[in-house]
Amino acid sequence: MLPMAKRERRPPRRNKAQPAKGRPDDDRVAQVGRRPSPPALLFVIAIAWIACGIVALVALSVSWKLVPGIVFIGIGILYLRAALTTVARRGES
Repeated sequence: MLPMAKRERRPPRRNKAQPAKGRPDDDRVAQVGRRPSPPALLFVIAIAWIACGIVALVALSVSWKLVPGIVFIGIGILYLRAALTTVARRGES
């Protein structure tokens, strides 16, 4: 067997985090977490889901019209609510 080569010891890694800064000059509260999605994107997604629900109600066979149509339209309404909430929150600030 060949002897194992000695490993070079690396210096310990140092944390390169920036020091904490003081409070901003203005009195606004900083955004915590992810920023909300753009309302235009949410409106487009809502319209697409509602359109799919209408197509499902019109195009599917009699036994499968109601369930997917209601589900698709319901998902579209949830996206529409999210878009309106985002617009309202941006209006407050």
